[in-house]
Amino acid sequence: MKKDQYFNLEVNLLNDDNIASMMSEMNAAEALGIYVMLLLHLRTKDAYEASCKPVLLKAMARRYDMDEVAVERVLREFDLFEVDEERQMFRSSYLDRVMKSLEEKRKTNSENGKKGGRPKKVVERAETPVDKGRKANENQKSREEESKEEKSKGNISVVNNNSSNIKKTSRVSRLTDEGNHCPLQPVLPWEKLVDQLSTFQSYMELAGQHSGLGKLFVDHQKLILEIFKKHIRLYDKGAGLLFPEDVKRYFSNYIAAGSVTCRTLRETLLKELENTVDKGVNRFESVVDGQRTYLGHLIPADAPPRPDSSAVWDDVKKRWAH
Repeated sequence: MKKDQYFNLEVNLLNDDNIASMMSEMNAAEALGIYVMLLLHLRTKDAYEASCKPVLLKAMARRYDMDEVAVERVLREFDLFEVDEERQMFRSSYLDRVMKSLEEKRKTNSENGKKGGRPKKVVERAETPVDKGRKANENQKSREEESKEEKSKGNISVVNNNSSNIKKTSRVSRLTDEGNHCPLQPVLPWEKLVDQLSTFQSYMELAGQHSGLGKLFVDHQKLILEIFKKHIRLYDKGAGLLFPEDVKRYFSNYIAAGSVTCRTLRETLLKELENTVDKGVNRFESVVDGQRTYLGHLIPADAPPRPDSSAVWDDVKKRWAH
């Protein structure tokens, strides 16, 4: 996962002739939003290049609740992107330019050090004629004696430093040996991190409350997580999910009540449940842990088969109603 995933948005962006043309021929706000969305999509990709296969563009448009035709127009009609039709890939010369400048600045900062820039080199004071001993006198003898003392101190200092280094080496060795008993945990594949969500009971209960799916969420968590995995694969988001916190954050946004993804999840979930109906009971019902259900609601064991997909069980009158 890249650090600092952002890029510079220049204040004179709207003065570009191609962008001005796009905004005049289309709904200006919608067109600009699609353009920025495509830039953000490219920013997360290696070498700032992404696929423009129809199925992926269609999925992107659906995810952000935008017109597919409008996305295609912004991508191809106004020379804002470079599209390689043979490879079905696209990139942005604007993004390439601003990222090149940003990366060069980061490289310079890295070379100069994270704090305070490159350390200044200490310049030694040049010796004067007197320092060089051109004037032999008592001071000269005194300096020679001081020099001998400094050398003697220097030797002692070296011994002390070596002793310190031995202590440090011993400490590092000890830490290494101790560390062998507690090896670092490997980074798990994102699929396993998604599976682990079901073990975070408090988090899943809270997520279910904010999803608006109600009993449908409670009864079909495993199926919901499988559908979530398909969503991650479709939008190629697995590379950014390295830790449980990443998966939790993405899942919370995915099932947020009222979101496009939550509506899509509900539709997909109901369709999956229809396909897994126990035909021995009724094609308008499901069986969960041996219990007859419909849309997340339990059906009494002595109730007749559900007559159609819109029927609702009336617990007072003990019959199906609409």
